[in-house]
Amino acid sequence: MKNLGLIILFLLAAVPAYAGPVADAKAHSEAFAKAMNARDAEAMLALYADDAHVIWPGQGEEAKGKAEIKKLIDNNLKAMPADAKVIFKSQEAIVLGKGYIAALGQWEQSFKGPDGKQQTIPFRTSEIIRKQGNTMLYVVDHASVGLPPPPAPTSSSPPTQ
Repeated sequence: MKNLGLIILFLLAAVPAYAGPVADAKAHSEAFAKAMNARDAEAMLALYADDAHVIWPGQGEEAKGKAEIKKLIDNNLKAMPADAKVIFKSQEAIVLGKGYIAALGQWEQSFKGPDGKQQTIPFRTSEIIRKQGNTMLYVVDHASVGLPPPPAPTSSSPPTQ
């Protein structure tokens, strides 16, 4: 009976280590948001594989490999408004096999604009994450900002019949 109690305690302690791909992908995204909000370029870079590919919004910045990704991260952090926060909203994880996970995420970036009004920009991510042991690394990190909705029609001219 004593051994059974020890086995149960061991199994309960081991559960977080085997949380599964969905939890792994979520934890990885949360680590990215935490590092970006802390403006910690080194912590952000540590989340990428040496041969990772990145495409971020803006002017469609692209980088391949850690040296280029480091430049992209540094430039992005410099360009971010001082009060900007990245908010991880949700994610769908798809197990690809052999330690790879596809993650489709919904995010927001919130900051005050030049006029002092709060702005929120939604963006999406499509990522391939590789798990090696307990380490999760981006292999592909693609983020995109959707186009704003078209302006409402103006009523400057009378309707035609």
